Amino acid sequence: MKNFLCSALLLLISFGIGYSGVIYLSGKYELAAVFTAGVLVGIFLMSLKLNVKNTKIDIYKRELEKESVTSDKNSARVKVLESKIEVLEKALENALKK
Repeated sequence: MKNFLCSALLLLISFGIGYSGVIYLSGKYELAAVFTAGVLVGIFLMSLKLNVKNTKIDIYKRELEKESVTSDKNSARVKVLESKIEVLEKALENALKK
């Protein structure tokens, strides 16, 4: 929400600067205001792009964490089963010896 508010504020400021530069200023100040508005719009667009990228990275990290937890569970199950098999093999050997 904070990123959205900052982006919206930046966009409003840039449009305000561009509008005031075209309407109220003249000459070189008009060009400077339009340039500044363009730079601010560029910053706004890049911040939107970065927000989308960071969201995708966070989703990917969560998926990796889920996979690692699942693999840890599976490896723990395999270890338990292996130990059960060893116990059963020893019990079978003892039973065959008797």
